[in-house]
Amino acid sequence: MLVKLFHPFPAAQGGGTQPAARRDESGAALVAVIVVMMVGVIAATVIAGSVIFAMQTNVHNKATTQAFVSAESGRDMMLQAVLANPCTKTISNSTSSPLYENVSAQFGADADHLTDACLSPSAASVIRITATGKAADGSKTTIVSDYQRAVTYERQPGGTLAYFAGQFKLTQSSYKGDLVIRTGDYTCNSDTTIDGDLWAPKGSIVLSAKCHVTGNVYAKGTVSTSGSNALVDKNVVAEGEIKLESTGGTVTGNAMSGTKVTVKDMHVTGNVQSPIAPDIKSPGLVSGTVTTAPLPANAFVPSLQAVYDMTTWVDFPSTRSAWGTDVDWRTPTSCTGDATAKATAAPAAGTTRIGLDYTACTSAVKITLSGSPTITHDVLFLVPPGVPMTVDVGTVTTDSPDRQLFFVHADNVANRAVTCPTSVGSGGDALDQVAATTNVKVMLYSPCGIKTAPKKDGFRGQYYSGDSGSTKLEQPDFSCQPMTWEPRIDLGCYLAEAPDGSGDIITKLLPPTLLTQTE
Repeated sequence: MLVKLFHPFPAAQGGGTQPAARRDESGAALVAVIVVMMVGVIAATVIAGSVIFAMQTNVHNKATTQAFVSAESGRDMMLQAVLANPCTKTISNSTSSPLYENVSAQFGADADHLTDACLSPSAASVIRITATGKAADGSKTTIVSDYQRAVTYERQPGGTLAYFAGQFKLTQSSYKGDLVIRTGDYTCNSDTTIDGDLWAPKGSIVLSAKCHVTGNVYAKGTVSTSGSNALVDKNVVAEGEIKLESTGGTVTGNAMSGTKVTVKDMHVTGNVQSPIAPDIKSPGLVSGTVTTAPLPANAFVPSLQAVYDMTTWVDFPSTRSAWGTDVDWRTPTSCTGDATAKATAAPAAGTTRIGLDYTACTSAVKITLSGSPTITHDVLFLVPPGVPMTVDVGTVTTDSPDRQLFFVHADNVANRAVTCPTSVGSGGDALDQVAATTNVKVMLYSPCGIKTAPKKDGFRGQYYSGDSGSTKLEQPDFSCQPMTWEPRIDLGCYLAEAPDGSGDIITKLLPPTLLTQTE
């Protein structure tokens, strides 16, 4: 029987070859399915691993947080114990949550001298507390915390008064306010006027030709003159020898020494007194009496040591808690942008002052107030230690007299000494402009000093600055005025304001402020 085969493909025309039959693709499909499954398994494994890792990390973080919180609890308990009993240096380990152990305290005048047996009841101090906290799983964290307990003096002398580096060179022909050279000797420059008292509580003083001191001259060491026409409008008092030998010069007051007074070619209109017989080279040089007697007990009011203590450098930290509880703190939108809007907006309910916190800035800070803003509350601008600060304040109006602006370049090292970071350098800050106003007071606090300052249109307020010996530093043109920011600042302009004329010094211990903490 003849069977005809049917072929699904028609014969190729022209006698061409037939196309090949289709291959079986089921194997390839299987491979694809297997690959997809493997990818899914891998992805699931990765996800599961990530979840497990995250869970483990959370458990670890939880333990670390528990240990840290426990350590801080121990720190707080230690601080309370120290304030209750200033000789307490350890507390017992806790036996229930929060668990802390090995908690101890050290005290001293500053962070480099923590050797005191007890916390001083009256002097500025640093408290260092070390505490270890423990979590439920047994993991531990140790923290070291430095607190500063500062001392302030009622109407502490500030402004133009205290110069902290020891080597002072006047950058203007006149200097308004009492001047204290805390350490070392001082030579009053020729043709210089110091409009106030001149103190050297640890050194000696030389009055050059045409140096004019409108107040008193006080020195731990000697007082001498050079050249001609040196003028002192009040008294000259020194524990060491006094030599008044300036031709044509005058002391319009008394000259009293703890050793000897010599007067030559200079006129003293008051009395001369020293335990060694005064040496008056010519008749008529002394208008008052000449007495051989010891230096009176009240010759220095306040005492030289009191003046030295009152003019100790004040470390202003960058921690918010150090500046009071009634401050509405705000973070500027830029480290160099215009700060007018944030400085003039009304403070939040329950606060009475405004703080602009620049401490997150890691590069140079420029604070600008523009457009003749109206200041209705006291404002503090807080800049961290490690970056330069520039202040540019135009004309400012106020809603009432004596509003205050504080520009503080913080000094976080609690050593009661000028500490200028190398990242800023001596003279690293700048005062571009502070326009003269009648109602606003301005304070510029800078441990580094400034190299640029306007010499006209001076402001009212305080310039509180140190330096590292740079001769390029500038003193801005301003009129010293008392300024206050509780609890940190109470600054005057003359020494007589601090002891109220009696020599008594009113001090106040501030609550401890956390300066630094390491883990």
